Amino acid sequence: MRRWLKASLSLLLAIPLGASATTLAFDAKVTRTLASDGEKFGGCMAFLSVSPVDQGLDCASSWVTFSCTGEHVTKSSALRMFDSAQMAFLMDRLVRVTVDDTRKHNNYCLVERIDVLNRAS
Repeated sequence: MRRWLKASLSLLLAIPLGASATTLAFDAKVTRTLASDGEKFGGCMAFLSVSPVDQGLDCASSWVTFSCTGEHVTKSSALRMFDSAQMAFLMDRLVRVTVDDTRKHNNYCLVERIDVLNRAS
């Protein structure tokens, strides 16, 4: 019994603690949108009322990118997500975004999923 306990304790101590999150989902409002003609910012972005930085992600600010240039996701997928962000902005709806802080454009984190929620706040 004692050997089993020591082995278990050794195994637990070998597991790294405090690993940072790379993706996180949270609710926010889209308060601005941006579409650009170049490679900068991934071509399209949204400004969120809740900053990914405040959620513990390694991002530049409350701006997030959809990668409309096609670097991280397909262009068609990125444009659909950007369309959803614009719709949520116009309808004053909350969105649930899943943000990835390992894929970025100019240090702005990538949205890999966006859900438009059926409530305003």
